[in-house]
Amino acid sequence: MSEQMTLRLDDRLAAGAREAAAEDGTSVSDWVRAAIRHQLALKTALRARAEEDRRGALYSAEQEDALLDARARDAASAFDGDR
Repeated sequence: MSEQMTLRLDDRLAAGAREAAAEDGTSVSDWVRAAIRHQLALKTALRARAEEDRRGALYSAEQEDALLDARARDAASAFDGDR
């Protein structure tokens, strides 16, 4: 199901949308739909990130340092077998 919407764009924005759609080889309608989908996905990701940030750190600074040190050791040991 789809809903028809009327959008009012100033001349520069409309020209930019037409040009971008042509460059992408698509219609203006398809290009606008893709742009809206992209913006909605971005908004969802930013909301999720803000929620994650509000929860606070999962690890203490000491735990984080230990995890990073372990990761560095694991990465270094992966190359030891090549010698």
